[in-house]
Amino acid sequence: MNNKINLLFDATILISNFKKDNHRSGVFFTAFNILKEFDKTQKFNITLYFHCYHKKYLSLIKKDKLYSKFKYIFYYDYSVYEQYLNNISVHSKYIKSKDIFIFKKTIRFLRILLNYYRISKYKYYKNRYFINLLNSLNIYFTSDCFIPDKIKNNDKIKKYIFLHDITPIIYSDYFPGFFKTNNILNEYIELKNLKKNNYYFCNSNNTKKDYLKYYNTVIDENNIFVTYISSAQIFIPNYNKEKLLNVFNNYNVEYDTNKKYIFSLCTLEPRKNLLFTIKCFIKFIEKHKLQDIYFYLGGGHWEYFISKLEEQIENLNKYSSKVVKLGYIDDEDINILYSNSLFFTYLSQYEGFGMPVLEAMQAGTPVITSNNSSLPEVVGDSAITIDYNNEEQCIKVFEDLYFNENLRKEYIHKGLERAKLFSWEKTVKIMTDVMVK
Repeated sequence: MNNKINLLFDATILISNFKKDNHRSGVFFTAFNILKEFDKTQKFNITLYFHCYHKKYLSLIKKDKLYSKFKYIFYYDYSVYEQYLNNISVHSKYIKSKDIFIFKKTIRFLRILLNYYRISKYKYYKNRYFINLLNSLNIYFTSDCFIPDKIKNNDKIKKYIFLHDITPIIYSDYFPGFFKTNNILNEYIELKNLKKNNYYFCNSNNTKKDYLKYYNTVIDENNIFVTYISSAQIFIPNYNKEKLLNVFNNYNVEYDTNKKYIFSLCTLEPRKNLLFTIKCFIKFIEKHKLQDIYFYLGGGHWEYFISKLEEQIENLNKYSSKVVKLGYIDDEDINILYSNSLFFTYLSQYEGFGMPVLEAMQAGTPVITSNNSSLPEVVGDSAITIDYNNEEQCIKVFEDLYFNENLRKEYIHKGLERAKLFSWEKTVKIMTDVMVK
């Protein structure tokens, strides 16, 4: 096709593919899968756009099966470092004293970077390849809401932004140092790029509603499109107990196939509500004197989390063997952990989409989730939804799914059918229809 659209794809978040940690979250998997589908459409000439400090990953980029298919540039937009420094300065008073040494070292490192890239500004703006690219560019796309000044100020380039959620505003207490003025969140680097003449994709109707509520003065409602996403990877039911045992061995966890487990996969930020869920689990097993069920958690920052758990649960030591940390879980292990769980819990206070509940349904396990934000849009009537902070409801659904095998089978079937409604092909079809029209 000779009339392909020249598209510059913000690949900053894609570097997380080389980091085996919690940075490989929903934002990463959204960008990663959209890039794959963009490539399949054959409608775009794609160039990947990396931060200059990602040059250290150049050899990995060249070897990567997906990334190596495209042209790429590393940019020297130093203004982003100034913003980072301002944000860190605002946050400094919220950092614990034991972290001050690391904090000071980080500030020093960032200032060195800032000075270096100020010098590099001339090199950046005189880079002939980049200038030629700007002259031929039709579209800039970002799933991380970052737009470099050279592109932001170029009206000939259409800007498309994928919006995930509005958590820092809804739960501003979890983001100290961010504060609202005239419905604009100051110090939040991403949201300064919201403008009337940009185009937006939202991962749910709830996300669209939230952005229009808080940013109706800077977003044109006609330029915002609901674009449901899908799961991080392909998930299918896999109930192979031998493979499950091998996975648990990889995480140094002893597992008896005659016993059951509840599974949760999320970051340990307060909004995910995991402390509440674990407290309900302990009360559930206490109430019924259960010995054959465990709670397995995928996620990081365990030391901080367990200290909070100890503060809130007096008898935690008695049940410490029942609440098991798996830590960061490799992609190839997640499917079988979903499938073999008695049920999956995700009682988040707020989600832009809620990718894990879709993944759990695809993998063939019953799901318990919250009845708020976007989550009902994702699960429909194919999961059990409750108030995220209602202890009585939570314990009751634990009982229903633990004691009623037929109910579990019902929600497995409904979940599998519901999950068929979501795919990255559908996601990108909506996006390309908007971009190419």
